[in-house]
Amino acid sequence: MSSLRVKPATRNQVLRAQKLHRREQRQRYGQMLVEGPQGVREILTYAPDLVRDLYATDAAFERYPEIRSLAIKTGAWTHFLEEPDFRDLSLDAQGLVIVADVPEAISASDALKGQDLVVATVATADPGNLGTIIRTSDAGGAGAVLVGKDSVDVYSPKVVRSTAGSLFHIPVVTGLSFEAIVAEGRAAGFQVLAADSSGEWDLRALMASAAAHKLMGEKVDGPDLTRPVLWVMGNEAHGFDGQALSLVDATVALPMFGKAESLNLSIAAALCTYVTTMSR
Repeated sequence: MSSLRVKPATRNQVLRAQKLHRREQRQRYGQMLVEGPQGVREILTYAPDLVRDLYATDAAFERYPEIRSLAIKTGAWTHFLEEPDFRDLSLDAQGLVIVADVPEAISASDALKGQDLVVATVATADPGNLGTIIRTSDAGGAGAVLVGKDSVDVYSPKVVRSTAGSLFHIPVVTGLSFEAIVAEGRAAGFQVLAADSSGEWDLRALMASAAAHKLMGEKVDGPDLTRPVLWVMGNEAHGFDGQALSLVDATVALPMFGKAESLNLSIAAALCTYVTTMSR
């Protein structure tokens, strides 16, 4: 295909796209919004089959010629909107929004197959945190993310935007209980480690033990970061309250060097992921 597929958007199309800001409408239609140049670029590159419609302003296409090229390459239907109409669709998208199908659900066992590092969340309440956990898990070498059933909707616009496109790079499994996360991890041969402020092990000790094992062949004392690991993260405010932590293989504390009371959840997930990857 050598030319852009352009079609005027009907009022009903735009109104239906606007409704995807609401969870019940996303569930009703099985669709989501992908806002902003980074997310739009990644879905056009890595998951073009999910794309239904691309909404853009003239200025955005001039500013991001690579997205125009991707729209031509993938054959995405493109609808140009005037700036005021586009602002009714999204205030945070820099002139680019895609209406996409929600990815087909994948089982936890399929997502874990062939992986050696996975991150799971139990009850992430903040959309920005959940999106950033998916993004940093991808960047840190995790092969999948498991999302607990009490977490925010993975396909809300803010979560999708916060993933910066990583939602289209690695499988994300939703709707799991804490018990199911642990059971699926165990069945797939993972050590299940919970990041907890009062953990029995210190992340520094695990990193040092893994290094000694890799460099000098010493026996690992405690959880072994050089083996497959599934990290489980608790809730931002309540940690693992109400969860049976006795089910996991070990609880691990992240060291605190200053006076801060705690780490942001997504930062904690990033540290666990990066330390594990670098220990190998």
